[in-house]
This record gives sequence, structure tokens and C-alpha cells, in this order.
Amino acid sequence: MDNKEDIDKLDRQINQLKKTEEVKKEKNLDKEREIIIDRKFVFDDIKDGDTKKIDKIEDIPEDNEVEEEPKKTRVERIEEEQAKEAEEVEKEEVEVLDEEPTEEKESRVERLEEKNKEKLSKKKKIIIICSVIGVLLLILILVLLGSKKEETIDVEAEDKLSPSEQKEILEDYGDALKIVVAINYEKDKKLLDYSDAIKLVDFDYKVVCSEHEIYEDGEVYLNKCSIDKQRTKYSYGKKQKKVVPETGKKVRVYVNKETKRATLKEPPYKDNYDIHEISIEGTYSELSLLSEYGSDYVYYVDSDNKVHMINFKTGLKALNPLNYTNILPIKNAGIMDTSYVAVEINDMWGIYNLNTRERVVNHSYKIIAPRLSYGVSGPQFYIEPLELDKVAVNDGEYFGVINYKTGEVIIPVSYKTMLISGNYLWVVDDNGKGHILDLSNNEYLKDQYDEIYGIASGRYVLVNDKKDIKMVNTDGKVLYDYGKIELGRFISAYEYNAGVIFSFEKDEKSIGCTEVVYDPSTKKGEVKDDITYEVLVEKPILYLYPKKTTDVTVTFEHPEYLETTYPKYIDKWEVKAKSNGDLIDKNNKKYYALYWDEKKVHTTDFSTGYYVTKENAIHFLESKLTYIGLNYKERNEFIMYWLPVLEKNEKSLVYFELTEERESYNKINIDPKPDSLLRLVIHIKKVDKKVTIPKQKLVKFERRGFTAVEWGGTTY
Repeated sequence: MDNKEDIDKLDRQINQLKKTEEVKKEKNLDKEREIIIDRKFVFDDIKDGDTKKIDKIEDIPEDNEVEEEPKKTRVERIEEEQAKEAEEVEKEEVEVLDEEPTEEKESRVERLEEKNKEKLSKKKKIIIICSVIGVLLLILILVLLGSKKEETIDVEAEDKLSPSEQKEILEDYGDALKIVVAINYEKDKKLLDYSDAIKLVDFDYKVVCSEHEIYEDGEVYLNKCSIDKQRTKYSYGKKQKKVVPETGKKVRVYVNKETKRATLKEPPYKDNYDIHEISIEGTYSELSLLSEYGSDYVYYVDSDNKVHMINFKTGLKALNPLNYTNILPIKNAGIMDTSYVAVEINDMWGIYNLNTRERVVNHSYKIIAPRLSYGVSGPQFYIEPLELDKVAVNDGEYFGVINYKTGEVIIPVSYKTMLISGNYLWVVDDNGKGHILDLSNNEYLKDQYDEIYGIASGRYVLVNDKKDIKMVNTDGKVLYDYGKIELGRFISAYEYNAGVIFSFEKDEKSIGCTEVVYDPSTKKGEVKDDITYEVLVEKPILYLYPKKTTDVTVTFEHPEYLETTYPKYIDKWEVKAKSNGDLIDKNNKKYYALYWDEKKVHTTDFSTGYYVTKENAIHFLESKLTYIGLNYKERNEFIMYWLPVLEKNEKSLVYFELTEERESYNKINIDPKPDSLLRLVIHIKKVDKKVTIPKQKLVKFERRGFTAVEWGGTTY
């Protein structure tokens, strides 16, 4: 084949390829036009007056009548066109290939086959990708259906707890949380964080609250809570506004340049005074000078009833930088001792010399008592020695007496009970045997009697002399012989009018008591063994805390229920009450509380309450009394009186009779009326085995303004 023929052949092939490309373009244009027409006329079913889709201009009939074709869907028409297009393209490619040389034709076929394979491979990939997407969509749908199912289950589960049950559960949880917070504060002197507090609550339900707060006063607020994943509309406690403590309050102390006498009162002529100014943070009361002469300290009581001492010249707290939690000045022989203070660190008390800044008594004592009376009172706002330089101490288990200036032990710290009467102490040893001691540790009536029950009015001692009960004085002189009497557990010994009364519980099952009475004026004795009509409410005592010194009158709705009273109750009590709790009668005699025994005119059935063992008695009393609202002084005295009863019983049931119930039996009238009143009676019943009873729901007492607090108790 010559060159000319070759060239002509190539020209023909090129022209043929051009034709093929033009055919393809025309086909594509027709397809695009059809799609445009399809979008414009979206209805395939034609009715009279409707527009019909026309594929080509040539399809229009000359008489303008549109032929009716079989109705096809758009998908069917597109598939038809694609098949027709593919057929024509294939035909044209074959024609071109027929004209091509054999080798070129074969390579062209191979290329077409490879192209088709690529198309198939792409289709497979698309199919696989679509399948994966489909599976993922299916999984997502199943997950959504599952979550809806869980929501349905939760909604159904909510029906298991009624609204009243939800409310009760949330209140019980909040109460448990508050008790944990209170116990920890008593132990570590700081509030728990919410996240730490909930870890310590052992509760039957899983309670989660998205809004929560533990406030500085120990109150708890819970809101937006769920119980075992069940949402509840109830909340616990009250939301408080953040209280910014009062800071920078200025206190001025004026010291006379000539006499060196200090005063908190602004003098009329300040030129003669050195003026010292300090700032006190927060609220406080009872701001006083430790002494007008010879001391640079002021002391005051904060909102938690803790005492602070600050040097008004330097502005530093006493014994800075000791990290103490409480400090008490010492009132020795009626005068504040400016050299010594008692300091509490890690719940243990020691004594320091302010002048030398040395510790003279190690931190070995849980209690340094201001006075010891029946029931033993705890620390108040200052310590009052039993006798010059001598204070009573307790190491957590035993009582003794020390010299606070030297640390010398006067009476060994080895007695379970210690009560003072006049210049004598009645103490009970580990064996339960009573002894009479003076404040120098001299023992009276030693080994003379089988048992010494107690001492009243500082001179009347009741003893057991070979089952003969006798009233004797501290020298052993017999004042009255009662003969052979069976006495139960000693309860109390008090002066009553001109005489004395020793009270005994008849036996553990009895609700009555035996009274041994002695009248010094007639020198006659009497045994009252017929008091079986009631259980006594033992040792109700009443504390009064007005905001400022106030004359207060106290009466009872049923004074006929009163038994022993101190000071003597004749129609009423009239005292001058100070904000620190001190009470002064018309004879200028001072008391820290008002005392009485009362006939118990009702009992409790222990349908609710608490089961308490000897081992957990201390923890139980501390936590419940803190929650109810007794301050540290009141708690100390309460626990020292009732702890021996709970420990003696081994196992007990306990019920707390609170203000509303107490008022219904013998209402107390206090004039002026207190802003807040707490009345509390503990009921204790001995049991032989563990008893399960519903827990009593306690109400927390809030102190505000003039506050009055009473506590007492009774046994069964």
C-alpha cells in the first residue's frame, strides 16, 4: 500500500471518528433536552387540557392531534434511552473497528475490555460502599430504638415509686447527708465537700442531684434529683444566699495613760488615753476585756459559741500561731486569771501560760470542767476552778483533779463518776464503789460502810451499813437509821427546802422510784416507797440565752408535775439571764441552768426510734444531738448524764421526745417569749437482743434571737 493510499485511509478513519464523536455529542444533547423537558412537565399521566411530553419535533402529528403512547415511568424511559444509546455507540465502534487494521482492532478491543472491567470494578466498589452505609444506618436505627426502649423502661420504672415515697426517700437521704456532715465537722472542725460527703452516706437507693450545696451552718440543699435513675420533682432543704461574713469591724480599747486601766467604753476626754484598734471578722457577742488591769487581751464568743482571745495591741490571737479550735479563760476565785488559758487542739485540752507562752498542762484531757454538779457540766465560756487553782478534768473515760498552774495531779484521773457537793466530792471507782473525798484527796468514811450512795448539801451522806440504810455526816456520825431497805440504782441527791432527798430506781422493770428523805430541822427521816404512778423525767434543765441581759420569768402549765427543783420553784422562777447563759436570782446567786424532776404522765411505745448498743452509744449521741441542734456545752452535759445509762444497758431502744410533743404534756411559759425554743427528752429502754424498728424522723432546731433549750430523759 503506497503512501497516498495510507494517507487516504487515515483520513477516512479520522473522519469516521469525528462522525462517531458528533453522534455521541448529539445523543448527549438529546438526553439533556429530555431531562429539561421532564423537569418542566412533571406529570406523566395526560388528561384533557394537560401538556404532553414530546421526545422529538418529528413526533408532532400534522393534524396537531397528539398520539397516545403507552404510559411509561420516567425510570423506564431513561433505561430505554440508555440501552438505545449503548447499542448505537457499540454499533458505531464495531464499524470503526472493522475498518481498522487487525492489530489496531485487537488493541482497541483490549482497551474496551479493560475499560469495561474498570466500570464493573467501580460499580462493585459503589455497591460495597452503599452496603456498608446501609449496615451503619441499620445499626444506628437499632441503637435509637434501644435508647427509646430504655426510656420507656425508665418511665415504667418511675411508676414503681409513688410521689410520697420519692419525697420520703429524698428527705431520708438529705437527713443522712446532714448527719455525715455534722459528725465530720465535730471531728475535723471543717465542712465536707459534697463529693466527699456522698461517699460516706450508706443508703439503700442511688440518689443523684445535679444541684446541691452544703452551707456553712451545716444545712444541705438538694435539687433536680433522681432516685435509682427515676427523676423526682422534689427538693431537700432550702437554698440559701451566699452570706459574706462581716469583716473589718473595728473595736477600740482605751487605756488610761496614768492608771493603765483599760476600757471598751469611749471616754469623754480621749487625750488622757492610748487608743488601740483591732478588726474582728464575722459576727460575735460577749466582747469583754480579759481584765481591766494587767492584760492586753479581749475575748468574745463567735456564732458557733467558740471563744476567741485577741491581743488588742498587736491584733494577733492568743498564743499565735497555735492552730487551736477553742480557748477558755479561767475565772479563779471570781477574778479572771490574766496569765493562764485552757486551749483545745485536736479535741484535746491543755493549759498555757500567756506570759511565758509555755504549755503547763499537756493536751491530755477531753474535758476541763468549770464546775461539777449532778450530771457534770461541760465547758462554758470560762473555766471556774473547784477550789483555788484546782480544776476537774476528764481524759475521755476517767475524772480527776489537777492544779492548772503547775499541771500537778491532785486527785488521780481514775474515777468513772465525780460529783461535787460543797467542799466534797463523791466519786465512783471501776468496781462501782462510792467514795467521799475532799479537794485535797483526803478520803472520808473509808472502809466503814458497804456502800456510799452519794452526798447532798456538802454534809449529808447516805450509806449502806450491812443492809441498814443510814444518813451520816462526813465525820461518820449517824444522823438517822432507816433500817433495812432494798434500794435500786442511785439516781440523784439534792437539797429540797430545808431537807435532802436521795432518789433510787426501784428496779429495771419498774416505772416508779424510792425516795430516802432527811429533814435536818426535825432530825427525822422518811422512806417513800409508793411512788409508782409515773416514770420521772430525770434532770430536765433549762438554758436561757437572750441577746442581751434580760429579766426572765418561767412557769409551767402543770406545776403539780414538778418534783425536785433547783433553785427552789415557788409558783415561778425569776432570774436575770445573760447572753452567755449565766442566770442570777434575786439573792445574787448564780446558776448555769434551771433544774427540776418531773412526773412522767405518758410513755412511748417505741414504734419508731433507734437500736443502740454500748459500743456505738457515744457516736450515736454525738451525731443525733448535733443534728437536733444542741451546742457543744449542752451536748457534753447531756452525754455525761445519759451515756452511763446506755453503756450499763448494753443494748437499748432510744426515742427522742421533741418540742411539740413535750409541750402537749406540760407546756412551759417563758416571759419574754423566746424567739426559738427546743425541748428534748430522751426515752431509753433496756432490751436483751437486737430489735429492728423504723427510724425516727428528727427535726433540726434552728437557733435565732432569744433562745431557750431544755433537755431531760427517762428510762424504762
